Amino acid sequence: MTSFLVVTAMGSNRPGIVNELTKLVTEADCNIVDSRMAVFGDECTLILLLSGSWNAITRFEIALSQQSAQLELITLIKRTSEHISINYPTRILIKLQGVDAPHCMGRFTQYLAERGIDLSSLSTKAKGGHQQITMQICLPESIVYPQLQTDFTEFADSLNLTISFENIQVTQ
Repeated sequence: MTSFLVVTAMGSNRPGIVNELTKLVTEADCNIVDSRMAVFGDECTLILLLSGSWNAITRFEIALSQQSAQLELITLIKRTSEHISINYPTRILIKLQGVDAPHCMGRFTQYLAERGIDLSSLSTKAKGGHQQITMQICLPESIVYPQLQTDFTEFADSLNLTISFENIQVTQ
């Protein structure tokens, strides 16, 4: 039976740090199912979803706990299960940009949360008084897409942000 583990690691950004973690994964006989890496300031953050036998996942957990201090990493791990995708009828990519507006993320995410809309990815960048927000959402059948577009466009206009919507085709 396959086990799964989510790993978050953060440390000073330096060449080879991702390689050090992937070596631990390989040595434990685990597989990287999904991963994200980003640099925030001078820090590198890596998120991994690993799969493997129960023994392999345990070997990785032990190796990581022993190596984290040597690698100068703060780590967090959590056992999980395989993600079961919901077949949403509509997936939308929303892009916002403009002057950095306080509280705008709160307005958009509150709208989504109140309506049970799945926020499946989110990326924000703010620099020099300018911001970019990209989010992918999954709409259940109960949500009227044109109304969401109208509401989000009004939010964006009130914050002096430009907004675009793109339907995403999901390949099964």
